[in-house]
Amino acid sequence: MNDAEAWQQAQAGWQTWSRTLARLEEDIDRQQWLAVLNLLADCPGKIAVTGIGTSGIAARKIAHMLACIEQPAIWLSAADAAHGDIGFLRADDVLIMLSRGGNSDELTRLLPTVKEKGTRVIAVTENPDSLLARAADCLLLTPRVEEIDPLKMLATTSVVVVLALFDGMIAGLMAKSGFGREQLLAVHPAGNVGKVLRGE
Repeated sequence: MNDAEAWQQAQAGWQTWSRTLARLEEDIDRQQWLAVLNLLADCPGKIAVTGIGTSGIAARKIAHMLACIEQPAIWLSAADAAHGDIGFLRADDVLIMLSRGGNSDELTRLLPTVKEKGTRVIAVTENPDSLLARAADCLLLTPRVEEIDPLKMLATTSVVVVLALFDGMIAGLMAKSGFGREQLLAVHPAGNVGKVLRGE
């Protein structure tokens, strides 16, 4: 593949992303999305976000964004969770589990302990028949999408969809709580964001 063909491949990928995001309003169940939003908004305890592989990387970003708006969220390593870290969860907490297929061993092996603790589970998956989907207290089904890599296998478009869904949720949570500039400045005083918020 020469440079021109590589550029065309990238353009085709961006167009796929654009079409997929434009269809989210139709492809996502509004009631499911709102149920997740309200469960997070009303969570009296902590919010943990976990996943494995690319979903684990997305989980880090989602946890960070929730923390930025003063939702008590952390990223939970699925591997470390099975080696003791799951012990911090309580009945008033919420665990968001991200998995495209919904059957990753690293996640499903956590379910018995999570259920015994009474922690509520939000499953974000494209597989309604998966173990995570069936165990969830709150399910957010994502659409089956076309990945943009040449093999159509890597989590490219699918992870963009998950991030878009939760970025929208961040905006909704900010609107519901009235989260404003002073609150954001208090937790994000550094970098360009801090400078802009201070009017520098």
